[in-house]
Amino acid sequence: MDYLQAFAISASGMHVERTRVDVSAVNLANANTVRAPGASGFQPMRVVARLTHFGALVSDGLASGAMPAVTVEPLLTAPRMVHEPGHPHADAKGFVAYAPVDPATEMVTLMGAMRSYEANVAAMNTTRSLALKTLEIGRGS
Repeated sequence: MDYLQAFAISASGMHVERTRVDVSAVNLANANTVRAPGASGFQPMRVVARLTHFGALVSDGLASGAMPAVTVEPLLTAPRMVHEPGHPHADAKGFVAYAPVDPATEMVTLMGAMRSYEANVAAMNTTRSLALKTLEIGRGS
């Protein structure tokens, strides 16, 4: 068994999940960002991981340097409009445009990414334990 492939697969998964955590944190930090009238404001983002040739990645292993393509793409959604007539950024009708971030969705994304990251760490630790046990068995003979 090639342990480097297992380590590379876990590292690749951790890279994707770390990116998801970072993007979700940025989205949550900008949840209450106000858009000035006529200006473009914060657009929430999503992480997209693409595997182009999954069969090749499995057969060759990720140790060959092939990693899934991870991109951060903005969500093109309309701003969240809140009626606050006394706000300095209110439009003529008294509405203020906030960033279209749903905190509940972002928290679910954040928790899912953290759990997936933990699962990849557990898989890497298991692989490390197996490699160490193999070395112990080999040393005893």
